Amino acid sequence: MCNFGDGATNIGAFHEALNLASVWKLPVVFVCQNNGYAEHTKYELGTGSRTIADRGIAYGMPGIEVDGNDAVAMWSAAKTAIDRARAGEGPTLLDAKTFRFRGHLLGDDSHYIGKDEMAQAIAADPLPRLRAWLIAQGHASDAALADIERTNEEAFERAVRFGLDSPYPDPSELECDVVATERAA
Repeated sequence: MCNFGDGATNIGAFHEALNLASVWKLPVVFVCQNNGYAEHTKYELGTGSRTIADRGIAYGMPGIEVDGNDAVAMWSAAKTAIDRARAGEGPTLLDAKTFRFRGHLLGDDSHYIGKDEMAQAIAADPLPRLRAWLIAQGHASDAALADIERTNEEAFERAVRFGLDSPYPDPSELECDVVATERAA
């Protein structure tokens, strides 16, 4: 599994990876979290292809567009791609259409996204959609999901508190597991 955003599909490493994965029939599932913006640039203003999925097809692998806000559709598309990879049929590119509700980075107010576009995206939030599906299908109750949410919120708060209360690491940690240790020749 290789995850990246739509902006990354405009760099050479992306194309090289797709090409070699296809040539060598590697068992890779490329998952593009396509939110329609490469940092602050709308997809159409920075990308010549109609879709990200088309780029997979250009390299001889299935390019599948999927509603990235639909957990069931994502599961199905991922299962298809994973089954192909495990069967030795090579890579697949999933073009998961989604949206980000916050800016690309801390302090980004998303001013470049129209208010109507943002409102439509928020209305299509995948979490309430999945919650409703789980309850409607009898996989979970509202109370059970509320318990899971409460447990996760408590665990998150404990983790934040642990991080804030922990001492800063020694500066030598900056190089730990990043560069090889030099050895005398």
